[in-house]
Amino acid sequence: MLWIIGILGIVLLTLCTAGAGVGMVVGFFFFLIGFGEMKNRSRTLSSLLLSKDTLMIVGTMGVVLVYFLLSYWNLKMIGDATFPGLLGSTIREISGRQLLAAAFLYTLWTTISLYWLLPKVFSFDGLGLKIQLIALSAAGTSILYGIIKL
Repeated sequence: MLWIIGILGIVLLTLCTAGAGVGMVVGFFFFLIGFGEMKNRSRTLSSLLLSKDTLMIVGTMGVVLVYFLLSYWNLKMIGDATFPGLLGSTIREISGRQLLAAAFLYTLWTTISLYWLLPKVFSFDGLGLKIQLIALSAAGTSILYGIIKL
């Protein structure tokens, strides 16, 4: 049972980590493409960097970067706990508490970013229901695996 939950968590967190990474790369390229157009409208570098569009893009990319790092951290911890390899019992003893703490941080950040930061602060409503369900399922699986691991 624990092994199945671990594999499910690895799959869901891999999807979340890969999606966030691809989103950052694509967002950065679109920012660079739009940066040239914004540069033509703006006269000074400071007004260009402090424009509303630039701050919204940088803020959104910051939210996604934190999500990516937390997702990767949970993925690494679940992977180490599910497949300990040469680490053996040492990783099993400390991994439950650390995984539960990482899972709570990941769940908190996922909920805050999906339902408050992205839609209300940055006016980004582009995530569909499937993506939200995958992100919340990954968070729930991380918490469940951490609780069982304790």
